[in-house]
Amino acid sequence: MDTFTLVVVLRVARDVDEITTPTLRVWRDDADPTLWRGSTDCAADDLEGALLLGRDVANEIVAAGPVDAAVEEVVAMDDERQLVWRAKP
Repeated sequence: MDTFTLVVVLRVARDVDEITTPTLRVWRDDADPTLWRGSTDCAADDLEGALLLGRDVANEIVAAGPVDAAVEEVVAMDDERQLVWRAKP
């Protein structure tokens, strides 16, 4: 298993002061207060597996979250490569 960094981008329906999750370190985008980014590290067999894990994590946050949010983007990366999934290509 290798270690990968995941970045999740969420769009909230309205401006919220804070999003907390035990899974990700989350921060608001300075340019757009309805855009939130979260990051964490994960272990996976490969980059594709890390991306799938990232999508699962993002969907779990949206399903359990106290705010109305949608997943806009998930990125899985290592030191040399990155793989991106976008809700709107």
